[in-house]
Amino acid sequence: MEKVIGFNDLEVGKRVKAKGKPGESGTFLALEIATKTPSDQAEIEGLIQSINHQQNTLHILNREIAVPNSIEVKDVNSNSVGFKNLKAGNMVKLKGKYSEAKGFVVEKIKIKETMGFTIEELQGNIDKIDREKKTLQVVGFTVVVNEKTTIEWF
Repeated sequence: MEKVIGFNDLEVGKRVKAKGKPGESGTFLALEIATKTPSDQAEIEGLIQSINHQQNTLHILNREIAVPNSIEVKDVNSNSVGFKNLKAGNMVKLKGKYSEAKGFVVEKIKIKETMGFTIEELQGNIDKIDREKKTLQVVGFTVVVNEKTTIEWF
């Protein structure tokens, strides 16, 4: 059962999934926000904009994300492949942990089917809320909410 709620019903510490697209200055423009079951796992899903195999970094959602050398990468069929098989244009889901001190630390990468369209997403706990600016901090991203954003409670 789901119900539509307002921005002011969101609370720090609640887990959310924000679907949308990268915005200006490293922000994330939310089209839809849904509350989720609590978890310490954080997720980022989006298109790889560029990749640096020598430095083990991905550019995704207008951010540079470091990837540990021993990272597990799975293809669309859940077969293990190496980091070297990733390329710009791949849709990927990054799973890991987020803390303010360390940022997002990648633990697993899964290559996803794009299906011809891309909705990118963040999933994690709300770390901060700015009610005046209508923004949330989730997985180190400033998530911008506007009148077109739907917010659902599950």
